[in-house]
Formats: sequence, C-alpha cells, structure tokens
Amino acid sequence: MLAEVRESLLEEGRNSPALLSDLAGLESYVAESYDARSFVELLQNADDAGASRFVIRRAGDLLMVANDGREFTREDFESLCRSAASSKHRGASIGFRGIGFKSVVGFAKTIHLFSGQLEVTFSRELTARAIPQATRVPLVRIPHPVEAGLRTQLCDTLAKLTAQGFKTVFVFGELIATGIEAEFAAFDTTSLLFLRHIRQVDLKSGVQALTTVRRESVNLRARSVRLAASQGVTNWTITERDGVALAFIHDEAGIARLEEGRAVIHAFLPTLEGAGFPLKINGDFSTDPSRTRIILDERSATGIGAVARLIVDLIGECLAASSGDVKLLAALMPISDPRMAGFQRRGFKTELYAAVKREANGRFDTFLCRPQWLNAGDFSKLATASGGKAVPRAFEGVEGLPGFLKFLGAREASLKDWAPGLTSVAPSLSGSAEIVAHLTNLHATEQIQNTDINPAWKLWAVDAEVISLDQAVATGKPLASDFRALLAEKSASVTELPRLLAALTSPAIAAKLFPDLAPDASQPAQAGPAGKHTSQQVSLKRWRGAEQQVLAVLEAWGWGVTDVSRQNLGYDIEGRTPEGEDVFVEVKSLDYPGQPFTLTSNEEAVARQKGAAYRLALVRQTNAHLEIAFVPDPANQLKLARQCRQWVWECSAYEFLPERFSLE
Repeated sequence: MLAEVRESLLEEGRNSPALLSDLAGLESYVAESYDARSFVELLQNADDAGASRFVIRRAGDLLMVANDGREFTREDFESLCRSAASSKHRGASIGFRGIGFKSVVGFAKTIHLFSGQLEVTFSRELTARAIPQATRVPLVRIPHPVEAGLRTQLCDTLAKLTAQGFKTVFVFGELIATGIEAEFAAFDTTSLLFLRHIRQVDLKSGVQALTTVRRESVNLRARSVRLAASQGVTNWTITERDGVALAFIHDEAGIARLEEGRAVIHAFLPTLEGAGFPLKINGDFSTDPSRTRIILDERSATGIGAVARLIVDLIGECLAASSGDVKLLAALMPISDPRMAGFQRRGFKTELYAAVKREANGRFDTFLCRPQWLNAGDFSKLATASGGKAVPRAFEGVEGLPGFLKFLGAREASLKDWAPGLTSVAPSLSGSAEIVAHLTNLHATEQIQNTDINPAWKLWAVDAEVISLDQAVATGKPLASDFRALLAEKSASVTELPRLLAALTSPAIAAKLFPDLAPDASQPAQAGPAGKHTSQQVSLKRWRGAEQQVLAVLEAWGWGVTDVSRQNLGYDIEGRTPEGEDVFVEVKSLDYPGQPFTLTSNEEAVARQKGAAYRLALVRQTNAHLEIAFVPDPANQLKLARQCRQWVWECSAYEFLPERFSLE
C-alpha cells in the first residue's frame, strides 16, 4: 500500500513542483485556520473511524495519539495524503473535507502513522530530498517508510497499545511548541456530546485527564449523556430528529437553561456561533475553514429549518399537556428577544428566530395569554368556562413565555375571550376586583360602552358572595366592604368606580352600592387646587392645549396667573391665588388615570425648592370633558423613581381625583 501510493504522489510532485509548493501554502493556511483545534480534529477523525477509546501519551520527546477504531484502508490512507480529497461523504461522518488532519502541522515537524500493517513517516526534509526542484513542500503529502531506528525506539510502546486494543497510532515528533498542551488543558468535554462512538478520552501528557461518556437511550427520539471528567460531571438530555439535535443540560432538578456563553452551535464539534436558545444545537451545518463560524448556505438553511421544527414541536408538546415539562419549556425560551432580530446582523441566531416564527405559523393562534392585570387562577377558570385555550397554569412561572408565545402567534386574551364565562363562573373576590377595576379603566377612557358590560356577569361581591349586578341591586345592600377596599386598591381612580356603577344603574343605586363616596359620584362638585369647592361654570374649548385649559380654569377661579411654559423655568404657569399666595403650576397630560408621567431634573429640582407653592396639574381630556387633578408639593407627596432617559423623574403611583369640566 505504502509503495504504490508513495510512487504515485512522488511522480505527481516531480511533474508539477509548483503545485507541490502551492499545497505547502494551503497546508500552512489550514494549520493557521484550525489553530487550537488540532486535538478535536484528531478526536473527530477517531470517531469517524468508529473508535470508542481515544488516548494521548508521551514517549520521551514524542507525542502519541491512539484510537481503537478501524485500521486505515487504502482509500483512507490516500485521502490522508491528498488535501480536500476525503473519502468521507457528507452526512455519513463528521468530517468531509479531508483537510482537518492538516491542522497538526502547526505543532509537529514529523508525523508517523502506525495502523495495522501500514507504517508511514511524513517529513518535509525527506520530501525535499525526494523532490529537490520544489521550492516549498508540504508536510502531509508524500509518505515515506519509517526509519528502523524509530521503529525500534517505539517497539515496546506500540506493542502495549496494540495489546490494549488500539489499532491506529499517530506519533508526532519534533514538536514545535507547547500549544498542544494548552489545547489539552482547555479541552471542553462537551466536544464529545454529539460524537457517535467515542466514550473515553484519556490524556496523559503534560496534562493528565480522563473523560468518560455514557450514552443511554431514553426513547426513540432522545438519549441521556453523562460526561465525567476531573472538573466534574454534567448530565444532558439530547433530543434528535431529522439530522439535528438539541442538548439540554441538567441541574439537580432536571433540565435547566444553559449559560449564554456555553449555548453554542455544534457542527458535530463546537463552533463559536451562539445558539440564541439556552441549549446546544448540533447539525450538519456548513462552516468556514476554521470550523468556528457557520456559513449560511443552502445546507445550513436546511439544518436551521429542521432545528426550528424541532423547537416548535417541543413547545407545542409541552403546552398540550396541562402539567407538561415546565423545565423543558423554560429551556426552550430564547436568550434574547426574537423581535429584535430584524435589527441585528444576519447570522445563525437571527435566521433561526425567523425560521421558528415561520414554523409556528398557525400553530399557536388559538392560545390565549393571561392579561397581566388578572391573576392566573381566575384567568384559567374563566378561559375554560368561555371555551378558550389558555396557556396551562403550570407554566405561569416560565420567564419570557407570554412574549415568546405572542411572537409565535398567540395573543393576549381580550374581554370577549373570557367574559362569556362570567355568566356561569364567579371569580374569586380578588379576581372580581381586578376585573371591575379593569372595566372601570376602560370605561373611563371610553374604550368600552355601557352596553358592553353585561349586568349578568358575576363580578360584584355582596356579603361573602360574588353575584351579578342585577342580583346585587336586588339585595338592597352595599357592596362588601373588603370588596370595595380591593377595588380602591386596584383602581387607578376611586372616583371612576361609582361613575361606572351610576352609568350601569343610576346615581342613587351607585351611591347605595358604593356608600364611601358622594351620592352622585358621576357629577362631582368642582374644587379648586386648595380644596375649596366652587359651583362656577367654566367655558372651555376642545381645541386648546392642556396649559391653556388649566390657565383658563385658574383664571375663572380668580387666580392671577400667567403662561410661562416657553421659558423653561421648571413649571408652565406662575402667579398668585385669590388669597395672595405664590403658586407655580406644572401641567402634565394623561391619556388615562394611572398613566405614569415624568418630571425633568429641572422640574423636580424646582418642585423641591418651591415646596407647597409648587403644584402639578394632571390633565385628562375626553370627547366631552376635561378633568384636572391638582397635586400640591409633588416632590414630597409623590413617590418618584429616577429613570435614565436623560434623567427624568417618573411617578406611577398617585390618586387621580379630578375636577370635571364640560367641553364645548
């Protein structure tokens, strides 16, 4: 075998010494591209040969790498000598280019191969002697017979390895650097996750380590893998289908989310491409020559599509079971918001997110996500009673699930989705208060009409029972005090609650049901910023800005005020009250009660300086009314949270008790 292959390659080299020089350059390029990956390339080659054991030994100045896979055939040997002429077929083995082995030229000047009856030496010096007309020669190209002295030197070591069942041994001589030792020390045991055969890696060089792999089938689609090494033991579940696989790491409780830095793509061996999900992904993806980056070609696109289908199917299987695998579903949530992928550089992650969305098309449209303002228990109960398909309660704690499901096509449940169940199912006291508070906000902002609220809905607590509004009115009793307290706690504006009741029944009935406030809560008396009520009517126009409307109201109340909103003083209106007190008013517009508003650093500083003389005017305008709520001394009376938006001060917790004015 050696003589035939050698003569053929020698003849080619002598006939075309320039080509031989070009191959030397290619070999150097491969070695540089595969920097720090020589070890895993040798490991991959051993796995492709069906080896279960892989061992590295030192023998003096020589480094020996052995495996117990099949012996070299003629085809294997010739492929080793020729660049990019691998006998492997893509998909049938991990490697396919036939150039990975050339990476070893970066750390050794001579390489010897012993496999069955084949004994070969690769040496630039010997090749240069044989083909002197070539200006440069590659290391791994022309095979030479092993010198008798080296064979004698290695005789005992080779005999021991052969007795232990090792069939192929590479011997690296004249080591160039200690980089291979550093590569051994940095060996990532997860490189073994997706190999097919290797179950033991034994390193005995400057670094000594033993890594073992145990693979067990869980079912037709999944297997468990246990990686044991000196740095610890990790357990994994690998789910495989259509030529791709997902590897989930385990913690003490089962499947867990993998740290982002370790969640990478494997093209059988690990690359530097992030997976976008907290797991490892393996497939027959195209890579660059270094095998560290994924090339987005047609083959990679096919693999990405298969990964997307597997992810979507696993999510669907989890959600289909009311008590599905919560930890598995959590491990399938993306690391970053997939909605932002369109703004990122195109890569494996962005392509996978897009493929997942395509695969999910129509799969999750019937799923209803819980509104944030409604508790999980009542939502699940009402969705079921209404015939909806709610996300099972078991997955409530899965971080990021609602947003990801919406990305996949699910939607947040609306009133019409769960309201039908209110005629047959009574929510809890807390749930009833949450729903009524939500309806109150919708009604106050004119997003819902009176006719949209069914008086037969079981939402109103009287004594210890949640009943319909018709039933509550028939009792002649007020709403339960603890229910009213919950409503006040959960509503953005207490005054809007009796207004809603008055709109659904009458002002008199509203006052009886909600006796805490004025009998005619829907038409409150007007009050000035100092709390003094006035019956004076104010004529306001719809087209005016908020500052102009507030100015008109204050002038109608007899205040001597001026609009200074264009002067950047930290307030919009200044002047004096009828009692002669200085006043400084900052106007903030609201779309709805409870909407957060912000103060600039200048406004917050002035408010703190002016104290009680500083007032906020919170203004909300509807089609028919203008509402103004005055907040005195906001720097001390309100809870402000500093937010990084060129530093403003935000408030989201305040009581909205407005004065209402008709608009012409």
